[in-house]
Amino acid sequence: MENSGTRKHVAIIEQCAISEIGLKQLFSQTANERFQFHFFKDYSTFLSAMVWTPFISLIYSLSGIRAQRLECLKALNHMERHYPDRQRIVLAGNEMEQRLISRFSPTTLHGILSKTTPLATLQEQLWKWLNDSQPLNDIVLNLWYYSYDRVLSQAERDIIYYTTEGYSTTDIAHYSRRNIKLIRAYKLSLMMKLDVRTDAELLYAADILIQMQKTLNDPTAPQRRIPA
Repeated sequence: MENSGTRKHVAIIEQCAISEIGLKQLFSQTANERFQFHFFKDYSTFLSAMVWTPFISLIYSLSGIRAQRLECLKALNHMERHYPDRQRIVLAGNEMEQRLISRFSPTTLHGILSKTTPLATLQEQLWKWLNDSQPLNDIVLNLWYYSYDRVLSQAERDIIYYTTEGYSTTDIAHYSRRNIKLIRAYKLSLMMKLDVRTDAELLYAADILIQMQKTLNDPTAPQRRIPA
């Protein structure tokens, strides 16, 4: 971290050129003598820049694309493990992304906001987060982090895995050798527990939960405190 008397460096990962233009305009209005913003196309390029630049925060911008979402989850997990003193902020592509990442992210976040948020609110909240260091979703994260195996049955966890592999309900019934009506019942129960409404939201939540399981099974992952 830098001293308070120097300019602090903030990294933004944005793969879309058009979105990058909009974000540059947004941050140009937010920037002052305290912060300098740097844009990157991917996480590996950002890591290379970290060798020379002492970034205090990483803002990861999403656009609803699944491959980008998975890359973001891995990047944030890597940041928490190797650079735990750096801020981790996500700009979700829409409110659905914001809600699901906020609830299920395997990584503690210092902030998450949808790009559909009104501009004035977006600027105000980003400014607040950049001047704060308290993780936003720490308590919510821990509840899922420790209760995943207890809240979801094995059948529901199987559906999560098959969903991320692209299997349909019919495929899941076939490969699990279960009645399709039973699979539909398990799927409905799972969606109610996850508070998701569509197959697209289920896939999004499943991707995050699979990443959370990888984090749980990784002995080098950061240790979570158990909420009282």
